[in-house]
Amino acid sequence: MNDSAVITFTARGIERLLKEGGTKSWVLNAKRVRKTKYVVCVQNRDRVDNHGDDWGKASAHHKEAFFVGKIADVILVEAKKDVPKRWLIKVNEYAEINIPNMWTGNRNPVSYTSLTELGIKEEDLIFKLMPEVTDPIVNQILPNEKEVTEVNYSEGLTIKEAKTLLSIKYDTSEDNIEIVIKG
Repeated sequence: MNDSAVITFTARGIERLLKEGGTKSWVLNAKRVRKTKYVVCVQNRDRVDNHGDDWGKASAHHKEAFFVGKIADVILVEAKKDVPKRWLIKVNEYAEINIPNMWTGNRNPVSYTSLTELGIKEEDLIFKLMPEVTDPIVNQILPNEKEVTEVNYSEGLTIKEAKTLLSIKYDTSEDNIEIVIKG
């Protein structure tokens, strides 16, 4: 049974997660998360971490696990020079949970585990479909699924297409990829 999970310690509450299509702005190993089945969100209400306000609209008690999402994709949301990339863990289904004291004090707000290790039983989760993303910033990033079509590479691909696909495969910037054609 694959119950692999990434756990995040987030200031965002359930309302923000639903509006944004998942949990975002994480520095993480995108390749690893793409192979992970679930994301578990634990509430962070630490006033120091949250700059003294409630910008994330926290909805659960501090250190309480409140959300389990089935991971649909991992999407780059922020890439600036000399700053680590930040990612959205896009979710297609979610279950609300209430498990107190789930956060163990790990200094990194993202860690990799499993539902079993967290004491969460898959069979007890009641999943609902995620609502349509309403956050305008996230909507600019997400591909319009109605416009996505099958790409036919029977005549090969351009250097740009190859760089894009290789950057996704190897989780690196297209600027780090050089392609040399000999012949």
